[in-house]
Amino acid sequence: MKLSNIVRYLNNLDTLSVRDAMTTSIAEVDKITEIVQNSEVKVGDLATDLSTIQEGLKTSLTQYEQKLKQLRRDVQSLIEQQESEYFAASTTRYRNSIGYESPDYILTENRNIDADSETHLRDRLNSYTSWQYPGMVVRPALSPGLESAVAFDPLYLVDTHNDLLDPVKSLFTPEYQRRLRYYVIQDHTKTDIFFNLPHNQFGFVYSFYYLDFKPLEIIKKYLDEVMLLLRPGGVFLFSFNDCDQWRAVGSVENGSHYYTPKRLILQHARTVGYQIAYTRSTTNGTTWMELKKSGVLNSIRGGQALAGIFRKTVDKPLKELYNAMTLDMLIDLAEFLKVDISQAKTKREFNIKKVRRTLDAHFETENYPEETLRELFKPKEN
Repeated sequence: MKLSNIVRYLNNLDTLSVRDAMTTSIAEVDKITEIVQNSEVKVGDLATDLSTIQEGLKTSLTQYEQKLKQLRRDVQSLIEQQESEYFAASTTRYRNSIGYESPDYILTENRNIDADSETHLRDRLNSYTSWQYPGMVVRPALSPGLESAVAFDPLYLVDTHNDLLDPVKSLFTPEYQRRLRYYVIQDHTKTDIFFNLPHNQFGFVYSFYYLDFKPLEIIKKYLDEVMLLLRPGGVFLFSFNDCDQWRAVGSVENGSHYYTPKRLILQHARTVGYQIAYTRSTTNGTTWMELKKSGVLNSIRGGQALAGIFRKTVDKPLKELYNAMTLDMLIDLAEFLKVDISQAKTKREFNIKKVRRTLDAHFETENYPEETLRELFKPKEN
């Protein structure tokens, strides 16, 4: 029997319970028994018989509910016994597919989210967006609500191939392009996926219709690494193929997805240290999850001042200009130049001296010409 049929049976069992019916029925039986027992009219021993049956009814219904729960547990055990084959097949198919899925094919993948769920998703996205933090979108070309992410400053757009990023570039004005950071990643290598991105900086990471097409071990790798990218209180929102639902298992069996049960993703998320902020399953099988890093999301930014200070003082010597920058401006500069300042802290807060030393070391290593730095921050002509 296909695993999807067993999961479908369990999904059906999960909707069944005599608990509510038991409460209603027993209440009604109690009411009837009380009327019979309190009646002045006595006919044989039937009142006693009804009372005895009433107690037996409570016991039987309780036992029925317990047996139903045991049946669910047994079916779940049966699923777990058979799913190892699905995990192995998913891993093999993923490894065999590396390098064979063209950007054109990926961009034509079917997106199944229904209208109500998409509206709800956009509302969730709007609740997280803020110019005070950097944000990241993985596979932006297929992400519903991408326009909500433009509030992040800067916004990192990430995918596995430049051709997957090109369709997104045309969506933004030349002025806004300066706030965008484009990155190409690979998740099938032994190196870290986000090896060149700053830790503890992102307020929000968003990935839709991307991890839906990754096996469980790769999803776990993303959970591990995104935890490092997020600042305290940051959130990772992503969709995936929830194989605790039978339709998702069916998509694995037809070769379009990988076997990734929600219960195991939740288990790993908790192990890593995430708080489960929200989950939602749509009627057509799309599921997303919102995981929060412990802590309170805050920012020292008082405004988007980095470009402004350079525009107003471009005639000053670069060293004088650099030394006049405030801590929030230095953080913006580090983000712009992709310099990891995650260790430039004192008591968990960024320290201006340490941030400046980190940037100084970067400038010395990279040996930036002054003209190059000025060009980076020079306002673009319309």
